[in-house]
Amino acid sequence: MPLMTDVFEEHLDEASWLWTRWERALMAPDYDLAETAELEERLLAHLDGLVEGGAPVAESLLRPALESEERSRVCAAAFVLLAEAAPEDIHAWVRGAGPGQRAAVQRALELCGQEQLGAVLSPLLASGDAQVQATVLEALVFRGAVQDSMLSDLLSNEDARVRIAALRGLRELPRSAPPKLLSHALASAHPGIRDAAIELGLALGAHEAWEACRKALETGDAHAREPMVLWALGCEEAELGRLIAMLRRPERRTQALWALGFSGRAAAAEACLEWMGDEDRDVARLAGEAFSAISGLRLEGVYALPPEEPPEEPLPLEQEDLDADLVHRPEDDLPWPAAEPVARWWHEAKGNFAPGTRYLMGHPFQAEALIAALEQGPMRRRHVLARELALRSRRTLFVPTRALTGRQRVALARVKAAAPHFRRPAWR
Repeated sequence: MPLMTDVFEEHLDEASWLWTRWERALMAPDYDLAETAELEERLLAHLDGLVEGGAPVAESLLRPALESEERSRVCAAAFVLLAEAAPEDIHAWVRGAGPGQRAAVQRALELCGQEQLGAVLSPLLASGDAQVQATVLEALVFRGAVQDSMLSDLLSNEDARVRIAALRGLRELPRSAPPKLLSHALASAHPGIRDAAIELGLALGAHEAWEACRKALETGDAHAREPMVLWALGCEEAELGRLIAMLRRPERRTQALWALGFSGRAAAAEACLEWMGDEDRDVARLAGEAFSAISGLRLEGVYALPPEEPPEEPLPLEQEDLDADLVHRPEDDLPWPAAEPVARWWHEAKGNFAPGTRYLMGHPFQAEALIAALEQGPMRRRHVLARELALRSRRTLFVPTRALTGRQRVALARVKAAAPHFRRPAWR
């Protein structure tokens, strides 16, 4: 039977398009896990269609697609090829991928269901090419296919990306690690290393990690976004003022609003009200998102403004902002809060929010509320919530929120079975 090339080309085209939509859904404020799974089902159907083409499609269509400049096309092709690829082919793809393709190949490595892939990739950790080493290590950490003993040798690697991945993958500091290794990482001038060390230290219950987080927050520079989020996850109400004060700094305002939404405090919700009517649409939308995350109020109906209508006629060329960033962002899909109705609702509802209590979507923060948010909440916020679960469980529980939804649901089932109970953070 002759190969129906046009059918398989259509599968690849559709898979590439759906891959982009699926990746966007993982970061979207208007998708939840069930909706993302529906989109993913369509994507996987086209990928399965490519698998049915066997070796002829692999040679004529998929291998050439690995050279594409379109990231999602490389991802789709690599994902299908990996299912039956020999170890030497996988090594060759990782080593030979150019700068434009390597991130796409890595993403396919992260998501591929081949169970033996960890063992296939591990030898590349000894590569003398730092980019290859980092690509493989990040994929192994994502897959949960690397042991602490393997990571310990990479904690002092000269490449920052490798060190960051090792810090993120560790569950415990090995006994063989130098006594001051964590302290040195916490004091690193590289913000990525510092932030990864803070998160590891908090998971281990190290008070010095909390102090490093405080110091980074006090610096308040362009690299304070992650420390802001970690501070919001772990601070007491009396310590919240450090974040609220950041709202008075225009260059830090959007970062502070993002972090405040994870603090769960009524005082943070109150602080967000002031910014819902701001003329800067990013500020207004982020303030509404943070308020909703704490209070549970859905910004719809009377509590949201109508979406902004595009102009009927295009602007004259001389009036266009040629420097504007036209890339679609998750923030662009946030509802625009109707400030006055939201303020009236809060005036009636705030008595239900006790001082000193942390809330998540209007419910007191506890394991059940966190699991519900991971199951049903906006995809965009689940990434931080999964990190908090890992912190509070000392990295024994984790939901891979950028993985395929089937793997995410398996992880959620494990979390439910573990029945975690959250007490005062270990680093306090």
